[in-house]
Amino acid sequence: MDVKTINNYVLDNNELDLEQIIEDYSNYIYIIIRNMTSNLLHEEDIEELISDVLFVVWKNKEKIKKGLDLKPYIAGITKNVVKNRLRSIKLTDTLIEENVRVDIDLDDTLYTREQMRIINNGLDKMGKKDKDIFTLFYCYGMKSREIAEMLNLTESNVNTKLHRIKKKLIKILGKGGIEYEK
Repeated sequence: MDVKTINNYVLDNNELDLEQIIEDYSNYIYIIIRNMTSNLLHEEDIEELISDVLFVVWKNKEKIKKGLDLKPYIAGITKNVVKNRLRSIKLTDTLIEENVRVDIDLDDTLYTREQMRIINNGLDKMGKKDKDIFTLFYCYGMKSREIAEMLNLTESNVNTKLHRIKKKLIKILGKGGIEYEK
C-alpha cells in the first residue's frame, strides 16, 4: 500500500472523508487490536474499539496536519485506545484468572510471571526509544520495517537495537533480575 497522507482524505469542502478512511483502514485497525489483545476479545468488543479509534480520528480532524502519513497516526491512536480500554477493565488480572486452567502447574505460572516482571523492570531501565522498539516488535507484532517508518529510523538500526535489547534482557534474566553494582 502506498503512503496515504491526510491530503488523500480531504474533500472539496475541506471536510475529512471518514467513509474512505473507514474503508481503507478498518482491517488495519482490526489487526492491531487482535495483535495487542492476543485474540482474547470478542468480536463485538473489537468492533467497539474500531469505532472508538475512528471517533478519535474524527474528533481530532482539526488538529491533523495536512501532510501527515495516516497509517502510523492511526496505529498510534489504535494502540492508545486499546491500552486505555485494557487499563480501564484491568484485563490483565482478569485474563490470568479466567485462563489459568487447573492442569497448569502453579510453579510454571509463577516462574513465567516472575520472568515477565524481570523483563518489565529491565525495559524500564532502558531508554524510551529502546523500550518502544521492543514493545512494538514483541507486544504489538509490528515488523522492523513498520517500526523504522514510525520512529524515523532505518530498518537495520531497528534490527540492531532489537538484538542489543535482547542481549541486555537475557543478561538480566540470567542474573535473576538482580543488578549488581560495579
